[in-house]
Amino acid sequence: MVNDMRIAQVTPVYPPYAGGIGTIAHEYTERLRARGFDVHVTTPAYKGQIHASDPHYVHRMAPTAEWGNAAFLPRLQSVLSTYDIIHLHYPFFGGAELFAFESDRRIPLVVTYHMDVVALGLKRMVFSAHRRALMPAIMRQADRILVSSMDYAETSDIKLLLDDRRVVEMPFGVDLDRFHPGSGVSVRTRFGIPPTDAVILFVGGLDDAHYFKGIAVLLDALELLTNEHWHAMVVGSGNLQKSYETMVGISRVKDRVHFAGSVPVEELPDFYRAANVHVLPSTDRSEAFGVVTLEAAASGIPSIVSDLPGVRTVVVPEETGFHFPVGDRAMLAQHLDAILSNPTLAERMGEAARRRAESEYAWDGLMDRLEGVYRSVARRV
Repeated sequence: MVNDMRIAQVTPVYPPYAGGIGTIAHEYTERLRARGFDVHVTTPAYKGQIHASDPHYVHRMAPTAEWGNAAFLPRLQSVLSTYDIIHLHYPFFGGAELFAFESDRRIPLVVTYHMDVVALGLKRMVFSAHRRALMPAIMRQADRILVSSMDYAETSDIKLLLDDRRVVEMPFGVDLDRFHPGSGVSVRTRFGIPPTDAVILFVGGLDDAHYFKGIAVLLDALELLTNEHWHAMVVGSGNLQKSYETMVGISRVKDRVHFAGSVPVEELPDFYRAANVHVLPSTDRSEAFGVVTLEAAASGIPSIVSDLPGVRTVVVPEETGFHFPVGDRAMLAQHLDAILSNPTLAERMGEAARRRAESEYAWDGLMDRLEGVYRSVARRV
């Protein structure tokens, strides 16, 4: 039986760290274990941190060196030698390179290619060199390469592999029971938002690692709105939060923008239910999909997202929300005004978004597909 196999999820980050790669690794782990697979997680213990809430199958390894969300784990290969399938979440700088030059690799390797790494400044130069020198060698070792959308892959660093049978489109899913339409009155009450005002929601990391989330684009767009009956909710935290709060503090909309900080996972669905529209204004290809957009859709609200490859696939323009050109504050404001001034439009788009989440992004069907991938690579050993 395939579900007797031991599967390793190898990821650079994992909850409680907030981020898309860790979230997907966590979903795969928990859902595969619920199906009877013996799944374990290997991830770095950044700054030596061990989380008491980790279950026994989450293993945090002390890195020899670390830099941001990169960590060198020289013992990784020996630790993984007892597994039947290795599922690597890429990019994982300091971990993925260990797979690049294996001459006699016997354990099947599945790679989820989450995104191209763009970054800024010195990091951009380092990542560019890595992309040319090491990334192709890593991908050659993979038995299957999973991409969240072909739209993203066709313009990505792995585009030359797209005629390769190993590349499989595997969208991410959303928990339709956890995220669903309903009342978010408790959130509105907590932040003093009148029931007659609309709520604009942003959910994302506010740290250096998530520089690309585009929160500044959203904050600028808010000042351009002609509709005055709204509040904006920013969910997320990080070392850049103070700078964004300062930016808002000198704006004309300072009394209508609320920074909620980190929100406990059990409370997050209420923030979506309190909102009328969700915005993902990301600024470069470091954003490849947008799990938060799926969560918004499942919650029955429309999204306005940057017209980036992959990101745009989660929203059907004019049907479940809008796209806008990357960084175009004026167009974002225009789309926001359209939704804020027309509650019927927002409701119709939200209902369509929920239906699409149910038909295309339900986890059960996607996990069936992932099991199929594991079965196909298992046959080669």
